[in-house]
Amino acid sequence: MPPPKAAEVGRANSASRRLTLPGREALPGILRQGAVWIQGNGIFFAFVALVLILALTSQQFASRRNISVVLLQISALGIMAVPGAMLILTRNVDLAVGSVMVVTSVTFGALVHAGSSLLMASVISMLVAGGWGAVQGYLVAYRGLSPIVVTLGGLAGMRGVAEMISNARTNYAFGPDFAFLGNGEFLGLATPVWLMVVVFLVGYVVWALMPYGRYMTALGSDPVAAHAVGIKTHRLPFVLYVASGLSAGLSGLILTSELDASTLSIGLGMELNVITAIMLGGVAFTGGRGSIIGVLFGVAFIGVLRNGLVLLNISQFLSDVVIGAALITAAGLDVLHQRLERITIVPPEEPAAAATPVQVDGEPAVVAQPVERR
Repeated sequence: MPPPKAAEVGRANSASRRLTLPGREALPGILRQGAVWIQGNGIFFAFVALVLILALTSQQFASRRNISVVLLQISALGIMAVPGAMLILTRNVDLAVGSVMVVTSVTFGALVHAGSSLLMASVISMLVAGGWGAVQGYLVAYRGLSPIVVTLGGLAGMRGVAEMISNARTNYAFGPDFAFLGNGEFLGLATPVWLMVVVFLVGYVVWALMPYGRYMTALGSDPVAAHAVGIKTHRLPFVLYVASGLSAGLSGLILTSELDASTLSIGLGMELNVITAIMLGGVAFTGGRGSIIGVLFGVAFIGVLRNGLVLLNISQFLSDVVIGAALITAAGLDVLHQRLERITIVPPEEPAAAATPVQVDGEPAVVAQPVERR
């Protein structure tokens, strides 16, 4: 075997003497992993800490009755958070869920007051909610309008429609059959809680077990690339907007049944609670990242926080301040994660193995040194 060239031996020796700083090189990766961990798991530990604090400071918090109250209070929020999180995962948003809730409620109340049956009034009210979701989905997905602008228009416009339908009048006393939707029980749990469980199970199957979860993530990460690989980039958001409208309509009927009245106060501020729960659950507002389990803990965190502040006799105004602060914190973590994603991580170079002496016929070979030419 011929001896190696002098230049190759020189490069090997210089590589073996090169110093590497793996700690410094790995720092951006460590920060990025920390941000991912906080977004993915931080809400779980925050929820556990909140539960422990409230259990130690309030004797009523851990009671079975209070837990049932918390579950009932978050049921409508949880039903709307599932399709809402899927929309945000695809870089869309629905800010009109509260207004769709009140339109569904007053439509139901007006139809029942006019003599319609409970079933017919419920079906027509749900069709109104799903129809508005279809309008929003068409404008955003097929016409390219901004989802924020379209749904903000829905937020204001649909509440105005509700005021026109109700004429500032509250309809009530819908009977015991309709009361079962919001106040009935089955196996020790309220009916709205069972509905929330069903919605989350369906959302988990769609998000985690079916290819639609990958489609939504791909659409939120890069819409152009998602379209290039054959994903229905228009149909998927359209369907999700319809689902969001139907979930808001169902939540509106649940609250109407709980109150046994259709009133314009239904759905006020629900948009903020839904978005806060979704972002606390780790779903990135810019799309492409999130999990349905995180959304579940985000919803639970909001419900437990509000319930705990009431048990501790803290003002409702401070409760709204805490919810707003939680939303800002979630947005800050999302921005931190995005900035860390833009950092280029250069892996540390592995030190080259020490050059072994070349032998010829059992004797060390003499490697000629390069001759400097003048």
